[in-house]
Amino acid sequence: MKGNLRTYLFPVLMAGLLLAGCAENTNGQPADMKKQMDNELGSVEKVTVLSTDGVEVPLELQKFLKELPEQGGDLHKSDQVLTRDEIRYTLVLYRSKQAPLVVEVGEQASQYGENTYRGQGAVKLYQWIYRQAGVGLLSGTYKNAVLSAVDLNQTMSLDNGQTEMVQQTFLAAEPLIEKEKRQYPLHPYYQLRVDTGERMLDATLLTPTMIAIPFGRETQYYRIQGSLFSKLTQWMPPRKTTDDSFQQLYQATSIRLIATGDEKVPALEKKPTETTVEQGMAHQCIRLLKNSVALTKVPQNVGKERFQLTFLVGEKNHTIHFFDDYFRYEGKWYSQNKLDEEMIRLLGAKK
Repeated sequence: MKGNLRTYLFPVLMAGLLLAGCAENTNGQPADMKKQMDNELGSVEKVTVLSTDGVEVPLELQKFLKELPEQGGDLHKSDQVLTRDEIRYTLVLYRSKQAPLVVEVGEQASQYGENTYRGQGAVKLYQWIYRQAGVGLLSGTYKNAVLSAVDLNQTMSLDNGQTEMVQQTFLAAEPLIEKEKRQYPLHPYYQLRVDTGERMLDATLLTPTMIAIPFGRETQYYRIQGSLFSKLTQWMPPRKTTDDSFQQLYQATSIRLIATGDEKVPALEKKPTETTVEQGMAHQCIRLLKNSVALTKVPQNVGKERFQLTFLVGEKNHTIHFFDDYFRYEGKWYSQNKLDEEMIRLLGAKK
């Protein structure tokens, strides 16, 4: 069978093996083909990963080459081409005096040249590159950092010592392949914008021990030491605001949704103090409420009440009455387009 280096090189990169039945070169000499591919890999000088928006991060070359043979088992060519929307990373292997090798990586498939590969090997490759990219993204010598608390509308620049602590925490972070897509940021919604000297990072602290950093179409999640969150609460303490009636709701220990009128939504209850996921949902609900427009008078034609959302703070219930595009809270009216539907979706209630 006639051989094509571009056809065979990707499986070698991933598994260190030739595709079954396709190991021969034009002269029927598989050993010569294998030697040629070994030479191709031996010329690799640098490995990087590109995000879908063009940010390039370096991978540790020796670690990459050491772990490479463990990747890509159960990998097969597929007629189903990797689409643009499927791409999460572009893996680039730079070689001396030769064009770089480029592999497009998706969650379920990867592409090298004109060939797409699928199977569990492609899934394993994605997970491996996800971890490698996660480590590379945090690399650098951090120059400065800016801390924000979104819920408090506060921002401050960190000093050198504070920036160094952020760097130490981030460099020790562990990439998490199990993505917490349902985890919303906990109050006060800390964010860190960091200049690593090589790129800008926009990190959100989802919980005291978890951060998320966007990287193109992907989001990198990490487990970090909780000591950084403790420091953030010292540098920018959460504070109560007397002019914000929604602020007290962040202290809720229970949230209950009860359908009223003709609304066919099952009753549900969330316990923000039991899990960070439910606490994040509760805090996100409050952010949605705060983004509404306060009205100076009672709106006309609000229709029937759809449901009630009750926050238990201490021993006192605070009930919000929802209508189409309006809600009433503590005697005041607010408007926000389709907020009622967003609340139902956020809390996981099914019609």
